[in-house]
Amino acid sequence: MSEGKSPWGSAGGSSGGNNGGRGNNPWGGGGGGNKPPRKPQQPADLDNVIQGFKDKFGGGGGGQQGAPVPKSFPMLVALGVVLLIGSTSFYTVDQQEEAVVLRFGEYQRTASSGLNFKLPSPIETVHKEKTREVKKIDVGGSVSQSEMLTGDENIVDINFSVLWRINDLEDYLFNVDAPEVATRAVAESAMREVIGENDLEGIITTERLKVTTDVKALMQATLDEYQIGIQIVEVQLQKADPPPAVVGAFRDVVNAAQDAESVINEATQYSNQVIPEAEGTALKIIQEAEAYRGKEVAEAKGEAERFKLVYKEYKAAPLVTRQRMYLETMEAVYEDAEKLIMDSKNSGVVPYLSLDELKRKSGANQ
Repeated sequence: MSEGKSPWGSAGGSSGGNNGGRGNNPWGGGGGGNKPPRKPQQPADLDNVIQGFKDKFGGGGGGQQGAPVPKSFPMLVALGVVLLIGSTSFYTVDQQEEAVVLRFGEYQRTASSGLNFKLPSPIETVHKEKTREVKKIDVGGSVSQSEMLTGDENIVDINFSVLWRINDLEDYLFNVDAPEVATRAVAESAMREVIGENDLEGIITTERLKVTTDVKALMQATLDEYQIGIQIVEVQLQKADPPPAVVGAFRDVVNAAQDAESVINEATQYSNQVIPEAEGTALKIIQEAEAYRGKEVAEAKGEAERFKLVYKEYKAAPLVTRQRMYLETMEAVYEDAEKLIMDSKNSGVVPYLSLDELKRKSGANQ
């Protein structure tokens, strides 16, 4: 290389080359040769930076001894490393969240809420998702989504919402691409299948809860099969109506069916009221008849037994028994009659003692 084209200036001495021109070396000011040193060229900005670094931390050219490294430099380097590791190794996860830790892009573990540790970036990275937050997907609003074919070959206009949350973050992130889109597709497919198994009248009247329950179960089974990491919380049926073109006529049919059902319910209520009353009355009459029969039979048996006993006594003592029977009969006959006692042997008025009056007075005093 010629002397005029050297980047550090002209070489001195007869030896030539860069080694002979140390006097113009940008790393130092050592001289060689006998010629007086030339004024150095103005260095570039990067050269100034490098020169300052060399001067401060031991660099130098032209055989000069470099400056010693400061004692605080290793501590500064260690502090920088610690700060770098701490800022990229410790992370927090909210109570509503979970986090997955990836090592060079490969799943390693799932971290729960709180303060957690990982290897510094970019060795391990963290991806957070709110796993306890319930999210909502609305399906319907357009003809292609909302109009579905029922089991009795009618058309029903359906709008519904799906409430869901993440229950397995690893599956949610890595098993299916765009899990929310997949969940929406599964929801629409499950609703169409359930609607196709039910009649229109039941869907828009009494079977709404059954429809949502079946859709939820079918969605969960499908998502679990895909291992998508989503749990279905609830399916809400927002609207279930016939198509607008026939909604008026269908409402008339529904109203007529409801009127018929109302009349049937009233008749059933009347029947439930009258029949038990009639059955109760009949049972009461039967019980009274049975009680009367039992009473009469018991009295007849008692009279028969009494007659047998009297007859037995009569056979043993006919005269006494006959007299006793006569007296008992007369007592029964004259029990309530007014009685007058007369004495045929004495003339005149016989003193009269009214036994009935005495009996009445006695009863009144009691």
